Amino acid sequence: MVEHIGRTAGVAQLPSYASELQQGSAAPPTAGGPTGRLPTRRAHALGVALLLLCTAAFCIPLWDEIRARLQVRLPDAPDGAVGIGTAIGWSTATLANLVTIGVLGVLFGVLGALALRWRTPDPATFDFTGVRRTFTIAWGLYVLAKLAGQGILAAFGWAQLATAVPALTRPDGWLPLLFGALLWAARSFAGAAWPRALAMAGALTALYTGTLLLLPS
Repeated sequence: MVEHIGRTAGVAQLPSYASELQQGSAAPPTAGGPTGRLPTRRAHALGVALLLLCTAAFCIPLWDEIRARLQVRLPDAPDGAVGIGTAIGWSTATLANLVTIGVLGVLFGVLGALALRWRTPDPATFDFTGVRRTFTIAWGLYVLAKLAGQGILAAFGWAQLATAVPALTRPDGWLPLLFGALLWAARSFAGAAWPRALAMAGALTALYTGTLLLLPS
């Protein structure tokens, strides 16, 4: 009887020992690493799709501008030829804009992930893909915010809606929004410390601005 009671008490204590072993085996998160709030593959895909759709929608006003330029250059051309030329020009411009926005999103994602991975205490546990998606979405948020701002200005007659998409790759007063988006992504999702997040966002914004200034207008 005594032996049975002793075994029962030992069995009752097993869960407590198991919980202690589980708590002890759980490794603490790496300081300055991803916080577990990184976007999933589905969220990344939806964000990119929304970005491209909105960019294509803001390219629609380019149709009238391209047609007006063709009519000025070819005043004697028939309407059918002008329409075909307008369709070709608009399709080419829209495709070029979509490719440019997509490539820049990939570059911001890769460069942001590389910047945060550099000198990470434990690179083996660094979620490079998740962080890359985070900074790609940050770029997309900047683009959407700038397009929305240009749309609001155009509604009040302070800007032309046809220039909203071409203005995405021009250095202007909207660049602080890019810095803020990158900083928010690094802090809120990638888990970077404030000094590292500020340095990374500032470096990427400066690199992007310098590249735009060096490109021919």
